Amino acid sequence: MSATEVAAKLPERARRRRLILVPLALLALIGLALAYLFLTAKPEPSVPLGASASVPGGMASISEIVPVENDGWEPDGDDDAFDAAPADGSHRVRLVVRVTALEPGGMRLDTREFSISGLGRDIFRPVWQAPSVVDLKQGASVGATLVFEVPDQAVALVLDGPGGSRLSLGLAHHTP
Repeated sequence: MSATEVAAKLPERARRRRLILVPLALLALIGLALAYLFLTAKPEPSVPLGASASVPGGMASISEIVPVENDGWEPDGDDDAFDAAPADGSHRVRLVVRVTALEPGGMRLDTREFSISGLGRDIFRPVWQAPSVVDLKQGASVGATLVFEVPDQAVALVLDGPGGSRLSLGLAHHTP
């Protein structure tokens, strides 16, 4: 190998090293940005399963969490509501949310305001609920039934309700 060949290979190696540094620097910047986001993000607190959360005009708590596939529950008067199977990778869960009006003027409960969210997941809206809207007088309670389609993966899910209330669902509703 001549001296000119050796001299020609050195700049080529140096150029390759510089080209590799650009993607590595970009990956490092992306990694730093993601680390910053994860380390500074504050998790929103949720009320533990079984405890009550404040909602505008009253209190709410989850009294039942049951996978629909386990108990065969169907809504009254609508035997065909859940004849179709849930989407692949998901199951249906029935929640009974007990809501009590505490304010002197009572409260209006709109179950369409409830949704389920989870860590890094989409927001899930009810596929069925009853009652849709109900007016409660002070001291009155109602058990609202909500059915959601949620993923099979055992992720911590939270029921988001009116007024920013958050009720933890735990992991017990997930099918094996």
